[in-house]
Amino acid sequence: MPRKGNVKVRTGCLTCKIRKVKCDEEKPSCRRCTSTKRKCDGYAPVSPSSAVSWYRPRHLFPNVHDSSERRSLQFFVEVAAPVLSGPLDPYFWTHLVLQFSQMEPAVRHSVVALASLYEQVDSHRDSTTPLPDDNLVLLHYNSAIQHLKTMKNESLVLLVCVLFVCIEFLRGNRAGATLHSQHGVSILKRVEETYPWAREHLSPIFRRLSVLPFFFRNPEDSGPVLLCLDDAIPSFSSFSDAQFYLDGILGRTIRLIRRCDVYRLGHMRHKDAPPSILAEQDLTRTLLETWHSNFVQLEHKSPESGLAHIHRCNMLMKYHLYCVWTENCFETDETSYDRWLDTFRAMVVLLTTVEPSDSRTVKFTFEMGFIPLLYFVTMKCRCLETRLRALSLMKQLSAVKESLWELVAMFASAKRLIEIEHGAILTDDGCLSGEPSCPGLPPDEMRVRDISTGPYSVVQTINGAEVVGRPGGFFMRTVEGRIYVRSEFLPQPSWIPETPQAISTLAAFGTRQ
Repeated sequence: MPRKGNVKVRTGCLTCKIRKVKCDEEKPSCRRCTSTKRKCDGYAPVSPSSAVSWYRPRHLFPNVHDSSERRSLQFFVEVAAPVLSGPLDPYFWTHLVLQFSQMEPAVRHSVVALASLYEQVDSHRDSTTPLPDDNLVLLHYNSAIQHLKTMKNESLVLLVCVLFVCIEFLRGNRAGATLHSQHGVSILKRVEETYPWAREHLSPIFRRLSVLPFFFRNPEDSGPVLLCLDDAIPSFSSFSDAQFYLDGILGRTIRLIRRCDVYRLGHMRHKDAPPSILAEQDLTRTLLETWHSNFVQLEHKSPESGLAHIHRCNMLMKYHLYCVWTENCFETDETSYDRWLDTFRAMVVLLTTVEPSDSRTVKFTFEMGFIPLLYFVTMKCRCLETRLRALSLMKQLSAVKESLWELVAMFASAKRLIEIEHGAILTDDGCLSGEPSCPGLPPDEMRVRDISTGPYSVVQTINGAEVVGRPGGFFMRTVEGRIYVRSEFLPQPSWIPETPQAISTLAAFGTRQ
């Protein structure tokens, strides 16, 4: 093993470095790779610089001399990369992205643009903090696009595609983010079997991205390309396996509930579903049962080994959510969710074991965290005590923005929903004020079926004061069965840090949502 002075320097093969496993360093091909039937990509040349820490952008990018670039890279390493994954494993952002930044100009330019944008959002809480120049974002984003056009390795194109999606998330450009993610999904189908590292690290990301159009879809867009799980679920050898297959079930579950919308809320709600959709429901139910059984077995073999508690809770929350979705996809009566009160309570109790984030509020995460999970609990759990606890946890555990989900809109609409269904008044931070007129389970005609909110904040004058908020529509049903929309204005909670939906860079890009 080579040494630098008296310090051993582990080189390791490139494949083991990417997979973050210990390499046996048997050249020319390590035994660990050959025993797992992986292609060993060989070894990097050994030099004194190979012992330098990854987390020093001046050395990580030896050709970077511009102070603004170094500043952005330092910010990415220290602030953005550790939190972008939300409750999931941060390895992709803290290791893979930085590693490929050394070798691929398109990755490096994307990181600089992304970091600069993230810093604008992160620094918005302190108006005295100088923000990076928008020209830096434009310069590096355009440079990354130009370098991407000449890239031959499609697996690296996919990695850059993820970075582009993140940039568009930060810009608030839903259409651009969806376009990049759908382009990546179409490439992934050709690539993941050829490049094992892409299947391991990129496939899960694109599986999660592929469902976004089902939540944030432009009606004029064609049907999105969806990555579903079509295989049987094997026993899990690691928690990353469990996450991989859970992400596959997500696509299938979302596709099922969207196909059932017309039977639940639309003009077919009095019709029987066709056998093909019923078969899809049965298969999804079976996959969920198998996943949970395998997950329990894995935990018995290696209890939380290498798995952060917050990651475990996030996976179990999603599992419970998918089960509720699957079993209620045809239900026209909202009281059907009352059969799941114990599950909702268990979900809330599970998240009370998660430590709230530190005092420095995270403004943005690339991955979905807890906002939509807790939002669903507040929507469908009609136990007032449980849904108020879920609303409080949404405030404690969520970033200001997770992927395309925004806390300001989700909290405000969930708070108003509780007020409508229970005849209650809640304080600005979601606590009960006075006695509700319906403290128990509300009757079906008082229950909200679905909610839509406007994408932009608006200002209304209320009692002579200007109030920032969003328009909202609450889908409800009369006693006779007619669906109607109750329009509401949803004031923005004062405690939520105001994160600009369209920061100044948008004007330079000419983006319109």
